[in-house]
Amino acid sequence: MARTQLDIEKWNQWLEDNRPSDVLKAVAKVKVKTAAVWFLMGEAQRQLGSFENALKSYANSLSRTEQAEERMDILLAMSSCYRTLGHSAAAYELAEETLEMARELEYDDYMIRALQEMAMSLRAWGRLEEALELLDVVLAAYIQQKDNAGISFIHWAKGGIFRLQGHFEEGIAQFKKAISFAKKAGDEIHEAYGYCGLAGISRICGKIDDCVKNYKKAEKIFKKTEDLFGKAYTNCGMANGLRQQGAYNEALRHYNVAAELYSSIHDTVDLGFVKWGRADVLKRKNKIKEALKDLQEAKILFDNSDEKRGQILTQLSLAQVLYALGQTDEAEVLYNQGVAQARAEGLHTYLESYT
Repeated sequence: MARTQLDIEKWNQWLEDNRPSDVLKAVAKVKVKTAAVWFLMGEAQRQLGSFENALKSYANSLSRTEQAEERMDILLAMSSCYRTLGHSAAAYELAEETLEMARELEYDDYMIRALQEMAMSLRAWGRLEEALELLDVVLAAYIQQKDNAGISFIHWAKGGIFRLQGHFEEGIAQFKKAISFAKKAGDEIHEAYGYCGLAGISRICGKIDDCVKNYKKAEKIFKKTEDLFGKAYTNCGMANGLRQQGAYNEALRHYNVAAELYSSIHDTVDLGFVKWGRADVLKRKNKIKEALKDLQEAKILFDNSDEKRGQILTQLSLAQVLYALGQTDEAEVLYNQGVAQARAEGLHTYLESYT
Protein backbone atom coordinates (compact mmCIF):
# COMPACT_ATOMS: atom_id res chain seq x y z
CA MET A 1 0.00 0.00 0.00
CA ALA A 2 2.80 2.39 0.93
CA ARG A 3 4.58 1.63 -2.33
CA THR A 4 1.45 2.37 -4.38
CA GLN A 5 0.99 5.65 -2.53
CA LEU A 6 4.61 6.58 -3.19
CA ASP A 7 4.21 5.83 -6.90
CA ILE A 8 1.07 7.93 -7.15
CA GLU A 9 2.86 10.89 -5.59
CA LYS A 10 5.74 10.39 -8.02
CA TRP A 11 3.41 10.12 -11.02
CA ASN A 12 1.57 13.26 -9.94
CA GLN A 13 4.91 15.06 -9.89
CA TRP A 14 5.66 13.77 -13.37
CA LEU A 15 2.38 15.30 -14.57
CA GLU A 16 3.39 18.57 -12.90
CA ASP A 17 6.69 18.33 -14.81
CA ASN A 18 4.84 17.71 -18.12
CA ARG A 19 5.94 14.06 -18.42
CA PRO A 20 2.64 12.33 -19.29
CA SER A 21 4.27 9.64 -21.47
CA ASP A 22 6.36 8.49 -18.50
CA VAL A 23 3.19 8.23 -16.41
CA LEU A 24 1.45 6.09 -19.04
CA LYS A 25 4.43 3.75 -19.27
CA ALA A 26 4.49 3.38 -15.48
CA VAL A 27 0.77 2.78 -14.96
CA ALA A 28 0.68 0.26 -17.82
CA LYS A 29 2.73 -2.05 -15.56
CA VAL A 30 0.15 -1.91 -12.75
CA LYS A 31 -1.88 -5.14 -12.90
CA VAL A 32 -4.78 -4.14 -10.65
CA LYS A 33 -5.60 -0.51 -11.29
CA THR A 34 -7.32 1.46 -8.54
CA ALA A 35 -9.51 4.52 -9.06
CA ALA A 36 -6.46 6.72 -8.40
CA VAL A 37 -4.37 4.91 -11.01
CA TRP A 38 -7.12 5.12 -13.66
CA PHE A 39 -7.50 8.84 -12.87
CA LEU A 40 -3.77 9.46 -13.33
CA MET A 41 -3.91 7.59 -16.61
CA GLY A 42 -6.75 9.88 -17.71
CA GLU A 43 -4.81 12.97 -16.64
CA ALA A 44 -1.77 11.83 -18.63
CA GLN A 45 -3.91 11.13 -21.70
CA ARG A 46 -5.62 14.52 -21.36
CA GLN A 47 -2.23 16.23 -21.08
CA LEU A 48 -1.22 14.49 -24.30
CA GLY A 49 -4.45 15.66 -25.95
CA SER A 50 -5.92 12.15 -26.20
CA PHE A 51 -9.32 13.25 -24.92
CA GLU A 52 -11.44 10.27 -25.96
CA ASN A 53 -9.04 7.81 -24.31
CA ALA A 54 -8.92 10.07 -21.25
CA LEU A 55 -12.72 9.89 -20.97
CA LYS A 56 -12.57 6.09 -20.94
CA SER A 57 -9.95 6.13 -18.18
CA TYR A 58 -11.96 8.62 -16.12
CA ALA A 59 -15.07 6.44 -16.50
CA ASN A 60 -13.09 3.47 -15.15
CA SER A 61 -11.92 5.61 -12.24
CA LEU A 62 -15.45 6.85 -11.50
CA SER A 63 -16.82 3.30 -11.36
CA ARG A 64 -14.22 2.36 -8.72
CA THR A 65 -14.68 5.10 -6.15
CA GLU A 66 -17.33 6.45 -3.81
CA GLN A 67 -15.09 9.16 -2.29
CA ALA A 68 -16.62 12.59 -2.87
CA GLU A 69 -13.33 14.39 -3.61
CA GLU A 70 -12.26 11.77 -6.12
CA ARG A 71 -15.65 11.77 -7.84
CA MET A 72 -15.61 15.58 -8.16
CA ASP A 73 -12.06 15.54 -9.58
CA ILE A 74 -13.14 12.97 -12.16
CA LEU A 75 -16.35 14.76 -13.13
CA LEU A 76 -14.51 18.05 -13.67
CA ALA A 77 -11.82 16.33 -15.75
CA MET A 78 -14.50 14.67 -17.87
CA SER A 79 -16.27 18.00 -18.27
CA SER A 80 -13.08 19.56 -19.62
CA CYS A 81 -12.64 16.73 -22.13
CA TYR A 82 -16.22 16.93 -23.40
CA ARG A 83 -15.89 20.70 -23.80
CA THR A 84 -12.68 20.37 -25.79
CA LEU A 85 -14.31 17.78 -28.03
CA GLY A 86 -17.14 20.22 -28.81
CA HIS A 87 -19.84 18.78 -26.55
CA SER A 88 -20.59 21.86 -24.43
CA ALA A 89 -23.98 20.75 -23.10
CA ALA A 90 -22.59 17.48 -21.72
CA ALA A 91 -19.63 19.37 -20.25
CA TYR A 92 -21.91 21.87 -18.52
CA GLU A 93 -24.08 19.14 -17.00
CA LEU A 94 -21.08 17.38 -15.43
CA ALA A 95 -19.71 20.64 -14.03
CA GLU A 96 -23.15 21.56 -12.65
CA GLU A 97 -23.42 18.12 -11.01
CA THR A 98 -20.05 18.77 -9.36
CA LEU A 99 -21.19 22.18 -8.14
CA GLU A 100 -24.27 20.70 -6.49
CA MET A 101 -22.15 18.06 -4.77
CA ALA A 102 -19.59 20.64 -3.62
CA ARG A 103 -22.31 22.94 -2.21
CA GLU A 104 -23.88 20.08 -0.29
CA LEU A 105 -20.51 19.15 1.21
CA GLU A 106 -19.45 22.84 1.61
CA TYR A 107 -16.21 22.29 -0.33
CA ASP A 108 -15.36 25.82 -1.44
CA ASP A 109 -12.40 24.91 -3.65
CA TYR A 110 -14.47 22.44 -5.64
CA MET A 111 -17.26 24.99 -5.96
CA ILE A 112 -14.84 27.44 -7.58
CA ARG A 113 -13.44 24.77 -9.91
CA ALA A 114 -16.96 23.70 -10.90
CA LEU A 115 -17.99 27.30 -11.60
CA GLN A 116 -14.88 27.71 -13.75
CA GLU A 117 -15.71 24.63 -15.81
CA MET A 118 -19.35 25.73 -16.14
CA ALA A 119 -18.12 29.11 -17.39
CA MET A 120 -15.80 27.49 -19.93
CA SER A 121 -18.65 25.28 -21.17
CA LEU A 122 -20.89 28.34 -21.58
CA ARG A 123 -18.05 30.10 -23.42
CA ALA A 124 -17.68 27.20 -25.86
CA TRP A 125 -21.47 27.04 -26.19
CA GLY A 126 -21.60 30.70 -27.27
CA ARG A 127 -23.43 31.90 -24.14
CA LEU A 128 -20.83 34.60 -23.67
CA GLU A 129 -22.40 37.02 -21.18
CA GLU A 130 -23.31 34.18 -18.82
CA ALA A 131 -19.77 32.86 -19.12
CA LEU A 132 -18.28 36.28 -18.27
CA GLU A 133 -20.38 36.57 -15.12
CA LEU A 134 -19.17 33.21 -13.81
CA LEU A 135 -15.57 33.89 -14.81
CA ASP A 136 -15.59 37.13 -12.78
CA VAL A 137 -16.79 35.18 -9.72
CA VAL A 138 -13.96 32.68 -10.17
CA LEU A 139 -11.42 35.46 -10.80
CA ALA A 140 -12.33 37.16 -7.51
CA ALA A 141 -11.73 33.87 -5.69
CA TYR A 142 -8.34 33.34 -7.34
CA ILE A 143 -7.27 36.90 -6.54
CA GLN A 144 -8.20 36.32 -2.89
CA GLN A 145 -6.19 33.07 -2.91
CA LYS A 146 -3.28 34.77 -4.77
CA ASP A 147 -3.40 31.90 -7.27
CA ASN A 148 -1.42 33.38 -10.16
CA ALA A 149 -1.89 30.39 -12.46
CA GLY A 150 -5.66 30.52 -11.87
CA ILE A 151 -5.75 34.28 -12.46
CA SER A 152 -3.81 33.78 -15.70
CA PHE A 153 -6.28 31.19 -16.94
CA ILE A 154 -9.33 33.38 -16.26
CA HIS A 155 -7.81 36.37 -18.04
CA TRP A 156 -7.06 34.07 -21.01
CA ALA A 157 -10.67 32.83 -21.03
CA LYS A 158 -12.06 36.38 -20.83
CA GLY A 159 -9.77 37.48 -23.64
CA GLY A 160 -11.30 34.84 -25.89
CA ILE A 161 -14.80 36.05 -25.11
CA PHE A 162 -13.93 39.68 -25.83
CA ARG A 163 -12.46 38.54 -29.15
CA LEU A 164 -15.74 36.85 -30.10
CA GLN A 165 -17.67 39.95 -29.04
CA GLY A 166 -15.48 42.19 -31.22
CA HIS A 167 -14.02 44.05 -28.21
CA PHE A 168 -10.45 43.74 -29.43
CA GLU A 169 -8.62 46.24 -27.21
CA GLU A 170 -10.20 44.72 -24.08
CA GLY A 171 -9.30 41.26 -25.35
CA ILE A 172 -5.67 42.20 -25.99
CA ALA A 173 -5.41 43.65 -22.47
CA GLN A 174 -6.79 40.39 -21.00
CA PHE A 175 -4.33 38.21 -22.91
CA LYS A 176 -1.41 40.41 -21.80
CA LYS A 177 -2.56 40.01 -18.20
CA ALA A 178 -2.79 36.24 -18.74
CA ILE A 179 0.83 36.14 -19.91
CA SER A 180 1.99 38.36 -17.03
CA PHE A 181 0.35 36.21 -14.33
CA ALA A 182 1.56 33.00 -15.99
CA LYS A 183 5.13 34.31 -15.74
CA LYS A 184 4.56 35.16 -12.06
CA ALA A 185 3.33 31.61 -11.51
CA GLY A 186 6.30 30.16 -13.42
CA ASP A 187 3.80 28.29 -15.61
CA GLU A 188 5.14 28.08 -19.17
CA ILE A 189 2.10 26.20 -20.50
CA HIS A 190 -0.28 28.97 -19.38
CA GLU A 191 2.19 31.49 -20.81
CA ALA A 192 2.18 29.70 -24.19
CA TYR A 193 -1.62 29.67 -24.34
CA GLY A 194 -1.56 33.36 -23.47
CA TYR A 195 0.68 34.00 -26.49
CA CYS A 196 -1.73 31.96 -28.65
CA GLY A 197 -4.67 34.05 -27.45
CA LEU A 198 -2.82 37.31 -28.07
CA ALA A 199 -1.76 36.09 -31.50
CA GLY A 200 -5.30 35.08 -32.45
CA ILE A 201 -6.92 38.38 -31.53
CA SER A 202 -4.07 40.31 -33.18
CA ARG A 203 -4.85 38.49 -36.43
CA ILE A 204 -8.55 39.37 -36.34
CA CYS A 205 -7.86 43.09 -35.93
CA GLY A 206 -5.19 43.18 -38.64
CA LYS A 207 -1.98 43.13 -36.56
CA ILE A 208 -0.54 40.23 -38.54
CA ASP A 209 3.12 40.72 -37.61
CA ASP A 210 2.16 40.61 -33.91
CA CYS A 211 0.11 37.51 -34.63
CA VAL A 212 2.97 35.51 -36.17
CA LYS A 213 5.48 36.79 -33.59
CA ASN A 214 3.36 35.58 -30.67
CA TYR A 215 2.63 32.21 -32.24
CA LYS A 216 6.38 31.73 -32.63
CA LYS A 217 6.80 32.44 -28.90
CA ALA A 218 4.15 29.84 -28.12
CA GLU A 219 5.71 27.35 -30.54
CA LYS A 220 9.08 27.68 -28.82
CA ILE A 221 7.50 26.70 -25.47
CA PHE A 222 5.32 23.86 -26.82
CA LYS A 223 8.30 22.29 -28.60
CA LYS A 224 9.75 21.46 -25.17
CA THR A 225 6.55 19.70 -24.05
CA GLU A 226 4.41 16.69 -24.94
CA ASP A 227 1.31 18.89 -25.29
CA LEU A 228 0.04 17.70 -28.69
CA PHE A 229 -3.06 19.88 -28.45
CA GLY A 230 -0.92 22.97 -27.80
CA LYS A 231 1.32 22.12 -30.76
CA ALA A 232 -1.68 21.56 -33.04
CA TYR A 233 -3.35 24.76 -31.81
CA THR A 234 -0.19 26.76 -32.50
CA ASN A 235 0.33 25.29 -35.97
CA CYS A 236 -3.27 26.05 -36.94
CA GLY A 237 -3.04 29.60 -35.60
CA MET A 238 0.32 30.18 -37.28
CA ALA A 239 -1.17 28.97 -40.55
CA ASN A 240 -4.04 31.46 -40.19
CA GLY A 241 -1.57 34.31 -39.70
CA LEU A 242 0.64 33.23 -42.60
CA ARG A 243 -2.47 32.95 -44.78
CA GLN A 244 -3.28 36.58 -44.09
CA GLN A 245 0.31 37.52 -44.86
CA GLY A 246 -0.08 35.86 -48.25
CA ALA A 247 2.47 33.13 -47.47
CA TYR A 248 0.14 30.46 -48.80
CA ASN A 249 2.50 27.53 -49.23
CA GLU A 250 3.97 27.96 -45.75
CA ALA A 251 0.44 28.29 -44.36
CA LEU A 252 -0.57 25.02 -46.04
CA ARG A 253 2.44 23.29 -44.47
CA HIS A 254 1.36 24.39 -40.97
CA TYR A 255 -2.28 23.45 -41.66
CA ASN A 256 -1.17 19.96 -42.69
CA VAL A 257 0.89 19.54 -39.49
CA ALA A 258 -2.08 20.74 -37.42
CA ALA A 259 -4.43 18.35 -39.26
CA GLU A 260 -2.14 15.41 -38.53
CA LEU A 261 -1.87 16.32 -34.84
CA TYR A 262 -5.59 16.98 -34.33
CA SER A 263 -6.41 13.72 -36.10
CA SER A 264 -4.01 11.82 -33.85
CA ILE A 265 -5.86 13.04 -30.74
CA HIS A 266 -9.33 12.75 -32.34
CA ASP A 267 -10.08 16.47 -31.89
CA THR A 268 -12.67 16.74 -34.66
CA VAL A 269 -13.84 20.26 -33.86
CA ASP A 270 -10.42 21.86 -34.19
CA LEU A 271 -9.75 19.67 -37.23
CA GLY A 272 -12.80 21.40 -38.70
CA PHE A 273 -11.10 24.79 -38.22
CA VAL A 274 -7.98 23.46 -39.96
CA LYS A 275 -10.03 22.32 -42.94
CA TRP A 276 -11.85 25.67 -43.03
CA GLY A 277 -8.54 27.59 -42.99
CA ARG A 278 -6.90 25.33 -45.54
CA ALA A 279 -9.93 25.74 -47.81
CA ASP A 280 -9.49 29.50 -47.66
CA VAL A 281 -5.89 29.17 -48.86
CA LEU A 282 -6.95 26.82 -51.65
CA LYS A 283 -9.69 29.27 -52.64
CA ARG A 284 -7.13 32.10 -52.87
CA LYS A 285 -4.92 29.82 -55.01
CA ASN A 286 -7.95 29.28 -57.29
CA LYS A 287 -8.20 25.59 -56.38
CA ILE A 288 -11.95 25.87 -55.94
CA LYS A 289 -12.90 22.19 -56.09
CA GLU A 290 -10.22 21.24 -53.56
CA ALA A 291 -11.49 24.04 -51.29
CA LEU A 292 -15.04 22.71 -51.66
CA LYS A 293 -13.95 19.23 -50.50
CA ASP A 294 -12.28 20.61 -47.34
CA LEU A 295 -15.32 22.78 -46.54
CA GLN A 296 -17.77 19.91 -47.00
CA GLU A 297 -15.67 17.84 -44.57
CA ALA A 298 -15.47 20.78 -42.13
CA LYS A 299 -19.26 21.19 -42.24
CA ILE A 300 -19.78 17.55 -41.21
CA LEU A 301 -17.30 17.94 -38.33
CA PHE A 302 -18.92 21.13 -37.03
CA ASP A 303 -22.49 19.89 -37.45
CA ASN A 304 -21.66 17.06 -35.03
CA SER A 305 -20.62 19.54 -32.33
CA ASP A 306 -21.82 22.60 -30.40
CA GLU A 307 -19.23 24.81 -32.15
CA LYS A 308 -21.41 27.65 -33.46
CA ARG A 309 -18.59 29.84 -34.78
CA GLY A 310 -17.20 26.99 -36.85
CA GLN A 311 -20.65 26.21 -38.25
CA ILE A 312 -21.14 29.84 -39.28
CA LEU A 313 -17.70 30.36 -40.81
CA THR A 314 -18.03 27.15 -42.82
CA GLN A 315 -21.49 28.07 -44.15
CA LEU A 316 -20.21 31.48 -45.28
CA SER A 317 -17.12 30.03 -46.97
CA LEU A 318 -19.15 27.27 -48.60
CA ALA A 319 -21.49 29.90 -49.98
CA GLN A 320 -18.58 31.76 -51.58
CA VAL A 321 -17.14 28.61 -53.14
CA LEU A 322 -20.51 27.39 -54.42
CA TYR A 323 -21.13 30.81 -55.97
CA ALA A 324 -17.76 30.57 -57.75
CA LEU A 325 -18.89 27.20 -59.10
CA GLY A 326 -22.11 28.76 -60.41
CA GLN A 327 -24.43 27.25 -57.78
CA THR A 328 -25.92 30.64 -56.95
CA ASP A 329 -29.24 29.58 -55.38
CA GLU A 330 -27.60 27.13 -52.97
CA ALA A 331 -24.93 29.72 -52.16
CA GLU A 332 -27.56 32.37 -51.31
CA VAL A 333 -29.40 30.00 -48.96
CA LEU A 334 -26.21 29.01 -47.11
CA TYR A 335 -24.96 32.59 -46.84
CA ASN A 336 -28.25 33.88 -45.43
CA GLN A 337 -28.43 30.96 -42.99
CA GLY A 338 -24.91 31.72 -41.77
CA VAL A 339 -25.58 35.42 -41.18
CA ALA A 340 -28.93 34.69 -39.50
CA GLN A 341 -27.35 32.14 -37.17
CA ALA A 342 -24.49 34.51 -36.28
CA ARG A 343 -26.95 37.30 -35.41
CA ALA A 344 -29.11 34.93 -33.38
CA GLU A 345 -26.04 33.75 -31.43
CA GLY A 346 -24.70 37.28 -30.91
CA LEU A 347 -21.54 36.47 -32.88
CA HIS A 348 -19.88 38.73 -35.46
CA THR A 349 -17.99 36.15 -37.48
CA TYR A 350 -19.72 37.14 -40.73
CA LEU A 351 -17.84 40.46 -40.47
CA GLU A 352 -14.45 38.68 -40.45
CA SER A 353 -14.49 37.99 -44.18
CA TYR A 354 -11.24 39.85 -44.82
CA THR A 355 -9.40 37.47 -42.49
